[in-house]
Formats: sequence, structure tokens, C-alpha cells
Amino acid sequence: MKHLLLVCLGGGIGSGLRYGTTLALGHFWPKAAKGFPLATLLVNLVGCFAIGLSVGLLTRQGVRWADEWNSLLLVGVCGGLTTFSTFALQTLEVSPIKGALNVGISVAAGLLLAFAGLAIAR
Repeated sequence: MKHLLLVCLGGGIGSGLRYGTTLALGHFWPKAAKGFPLATLLVNLVGCFAIGLSVGLLTRQGVRWADEWNSLLLVGVCGGLTTFSTFALQTLEVSPIKGALNVGISVAAGLLLAFAGLAIAR
């Protein structure tokens, strides 16, 4: 139960950061916020760096972090900020062939399903 609460707390922080980034870019750089998903790109890239840094720190040789940090930072904050960070890490953790397959299926099927959802809704 403690880990679930930490994931929820971290998810709230990550989601708040994502939404705040969208608002900030729209306010301070309104031209960039129109016509290109800059905020999404930014949080995805930051999330990828954050999950890589966190995993590197949490697994550093000789350092033992509590499992609670994994729940709060990786699953919670990075998951709330972006699921792309998890996708990137998991793709790097498998063989190159499986990684390429994961990327190809995720992008192609994701776009196809988003298109299907829009078509059904319209």
C-alpha cells in the first residue's frame, strides 16, 4: 500500500510538471506552442533523461537505495511526466532486434490506433 501511495504522489508530481510545461511554453513562447507539440517533445526528452539518470543512480555499484525511491521517481514521477521514458528505458534493456521491433510496433500501431480512434469518434 505504501508503494501505491508513493506512485500516486509521484504521478501527481509528474503530471503537474507536464501540464505546467504546456502552460509555461504557451505563455512564454506562444508561437512555438502552436503548430508543433513542443511541450510534449520537451517532457518526453526530459523524462528519458530523468529515468536514465535515476536508474543510473539507483543501481550505482555500492549504493543501495530504498525501493520506495523506485516507486516514487521511476514509476510515479517519470510515469506521470511521460510514459515515453519507460518505453525508452525498456527498449534499451532488450536486445537490439527486440528493441527495434518494440519501436516499430509501438510507433506504427500507436499511430494506427490513434487514427482508428479518431475515425470512430468522428
